[in-house]
Amino acid sequence: MKKGIILILLAMILGACAAAPQPTPDPADTPTPKIEETLAPTPAPNASVNANPADMNAYEGFNDTLNVFVEISLEDSLSKMEQGESFLIYYGKPNCPWCVEAIPLLNQAAKENGVLVYYVDTSKSENYSEAMFDTLIRRFQGWLLTNEEGEESFYVPDVALILKGQVASNHISTVDTHDPYLGPMTDAEQTQLKEIYAEMIESLKAEN
Repeated sequence: MKKGIILILLAMILGACAAAPQPTPDPADTPTPKIEETLAPTPAPNASVNANPADMNAYEGFNDTLNVFVEISLEDSLSKMEQGESFLIYYGKPNCPWCVEAIPLLNQAAKENGVLVYYVDTSKSENYSEAMFDTLIRRFQGWLLTNEEGEESFYVPDVALILKGQVASNHISTVDTHDPYLGPMTDAEQTQLKEIYAEMIESLKAEN
């Protein structure tokens, strides 16, 4: 049963934004780059200036070209955990309305604290792999939401604090009172979410 659920995840990257799924690219039409050709530079996560800001233009309304995000592959994120690194990471995708509202607040909180945030775009074809998602879910065991089958599934936006290779804190979606289909976050909701991110960042800075 778990394998069936994982295959569905790979096709849709289910998340808090399941109402706006990203279609699985047809391998015949969309060639998948080799992993070794798509690895991105990964500067130290506590750098105060991002020398390689991610292109986040696909996120509606987000225009900060000097943002804190450093895009890496899903495989890279797993490798960093395996190597015992400490960092903050955001898993999400541009067509997720929860993600669209979350990233400006995460960007602000990280900028104010001089911290970089690694970013895995879960809508990209090179990040589709049953084996990698199996590993990701094992790494995040106990920190994820459950699906209708009662099994842990990976939902986005997911912002995780990794300390020495282990998940130390994880925040999924935005805040409980927010539904982007009913309207944008209120000022109070934005403050609440930003404080959640800031607390995670403080823990990362304390570790470093």
